[in-house]
Amino acid sequence: MSPPSGDAHRHSRPPHLHKGHESAIFIQSGQVEVRHGEGLTEHVVLGAGDYIHIPANTPHLPVNTGDQDMVCLVARTDPNEQEGVRLLDLPAWLESRVGPLVAGAG
Repeated sequence: MSPPSGDAHRHSRPPHLHKGHESAIFIQSGQVEVRHGEGLTEHVVLGAGDYIHIPANTPHLPVNTGDQDMVCLVARTDPNEQEGVRLLDLPAWLESRVGPLVAGAG
């Protein structure tokens, strides 16, 4: 679950990747903007009923851009997936577009 973005902050996890395993994400409710790929240059907006596959070792940044909580179901190929999370810096070009990030739930 990720709370909706406010006027001053958007709720997100920092940019990151899951080393050696992939993720499958189904959006149950709300809206999320996902930047992904090398340099986070690819972009997609997902809503309820949408699905995204994040290949292993792919940088990604989910940001709740909606006005309600975003709830999703996430499946990963590694039961100890938190061991392989690698946090990444937010590219400077993207910082001005997404603004300050506040860590969301989940």
